[in-house]
Amino acid sequence: MALEGLHIIVTGAAQGIGERTARTLAQKGCSLYLTDIQDGKVAGVATELAAQHGPVDIGQPDSADAMVADAIEKLGHIDALVNIAGIDGPDDDALEETEEHWRRIIDIDLSGPWWVTRAMLPHMIERGSGRVVITSSIAGTMGFEEFSPSYHAAKAGLIGLTKGLSARFEKDGILINAIVPGYIGTTGNPMPQSEIDAYNADHALGTGGAQPVADAVCYLLDDSGRWISGTAMNVTGGLWRR
Repeated sequence: MALEGLHIIVTGAAQGIGERTARTLAQKGCSLYLTDIQDGKVAGVATELAAQHGPVDIGQPDSADAMVADAIEKLGHIDALVNIAGIDGPDDDALEETEEHWRRIIDIDLSGPWWVTRAMLPHMIERGSGRVVITSSIAGTMGFEEFSPSYHAAKAGLIGLTKGLSARFEKDGILINAIVPGYIGTTGNPMPQSEIDAYNADHALGTGGAQPVADAVCYLLDDSGRWISGTAMNVTGGLWRR
């Protein structure tokens, strides 16, 4: 499965890690379907990259189903799905997180990638091959006092989802892996420059930006990832040493 010519869906492609991943895959000759809840913004990225596009609200199973059907219709088939769409978990004291906030984070950041992957799996099973990448977070592997409990739970849940799905679908020729980004400083709510400078002073590899995550996606989708399944790839610049 060389990258050139692959048909790939990228969710969350309107900005941040998703946009950087889309641009990197386009440079490598992939045929892309870019999707995001920000339909106008993702359309602009898609037009620039000569890619197909459509809207999705990953928190709604029907929307995920419709998006995948549209992508298959427009590209003919899908070789890989890259789940990047999600929302930040605002800093919250554990005892102050509301029920509404908990449900919103879990619905989008944990259930959302599952709804999209679930919609994609029958097509990959029928083809006898496929790759799925799920974007977790350093908050799924380490605890931070300032992060909300829901965000920790959602991102840790994605790693569990990855392991369970990979064990189930390897026999169908489908490889499913997660990526664990660290502080990249450029997506979601951007880190203030003062925080970036302080972080870089303490960590030799720095914040890195979105490109290392996009490169990890390419590694998992290319021939280099042909024997990798059920892993949570550490792309944290030394913050998480496992």
